[in-house]
Amino acid sequence: MPNRPVSNIKFIHCRSKHANGTIKPTGGLTIAYNLNSQFKVVGYAAAKCHEKDLYNKQIGRMKSSSRLLSEKYYQDAPEIDEATFIQQTKDGYAKAFN
Repeated sequence: MPNRPVSNIKFIHCRSKHANGTIKPTGGLTIAYNLNSQFKVVGYAAAKCHEKDLYNKQIGRMKSSSRLLSEKYYQDAPEIDEATFIQQTKDGYAKAFN
């Protein structure tokens, strides 16, 4: 298993919105990601909340951060700038789920 630092885990929370712009209480996505010493994203893992379940940040953080250590769920990233990674993640979620 690759050496993945767990001390610099950061999170992105993506939520769906109603037509009027308010955030839906159900569904969502939590992404846990790691930064290297140059503050570039080098890996991530996700936890998706079912569209019928109430979103819970703590559960999303727990699941996604534990998945950073899993060969099954961990995804390498090509050392992408953190701001770009966040924007691409949020744009992709909005396109897929809103």
